[in-house]
Amino acid sequence: MTGGEVHGVELRGGRTAFRVAGPADAPALVLVHGLQIGQTLFDPLRRHLAPAFQVITYDQRDCGGSAYPPAGYGTDDLADDLAALVTALGHPRVHVLGTSFGGMVAQAFALRHPALLDRLVLGATSQAPFRPGRVTGPVADLLAALGTGDAGRAAALLARMAPATKAATAGAGDDGAAAARSAALVRRFAATRGFDTRGALGGVAAPVLVVHGRDDATVPVEDVLAMTAELPDADLLLLAGAGHAWENEVPARAAAHLTAFLRAEG
Repeated sequence: MTGGEVHGVELRGGRTAFRVAGPADAPALVLVHGLQIGQTLFDPLRRHLAPAFQVITYDQRDCGGSAYPPAGYGTDDLADDLAALVTALGHPRVHVLGTSFGGMVAQAFALRHPALLDRLVLGATSQAPFRPGRVTGPVADLLAALGTGDAGRAAALLARMAPATKAATAGAGDDGAAAARSAALVRRFAATRGFDTRGALGGVAAPVLVVHGRDDATVPVEDVLAMTAELPDADLLLLAGAGHAWENEVPARAAAHLTAFLRAEG
């Protein structure tokens, strides 16, 4: 069993930090984290999956130990980063699990790199979470600031919306580091602008498991049902006693369901 140490690999103009845990001869499973927290998000879930899979976690751009030039990007870029990581690690095909924002990256990966995908898990995610006419209040204000290029206002709005963002920025150590951290978080959120896979997911041929916490107050269940209906080969798992952070709230129970799906024949 590999030890799960943090490694780094040069990919697409930057350096990606990653970990591998589990038997080297087991099927590879890549876990794709959400918007603000890097690969440490999966620490509770990883230990339940590692006995059966070679579990790969990594930090996306502007997260954790990865280092990329401070430039804008979208979910397609992040999907291509994931494909480059899979190829660099020598895997012809992998299972992919993406949750929340990571579920958006996983959708893009499935559409852009189908030859690399075995089975797909989409957790706590949807097809077009920030479409115009749907969002209001601070989120709408943030999208407007991003649209006009007002990075300062976007950073201030994001800090007010997400206390964890404000704390991370305030604790960065000095004004320069705080500004860099704030800019990185703005780029992360900006990557969601325009994301919309409605009408496209019919092209996903891989088997899919859609996972949703019944108490998720972030992603409406109506979005999850619509996404599942559009996928040609998809099952829906509703987890009782779990919300948006299902992978941390019920990791052992979730891992049992995931293992059964990923090991299924056909």
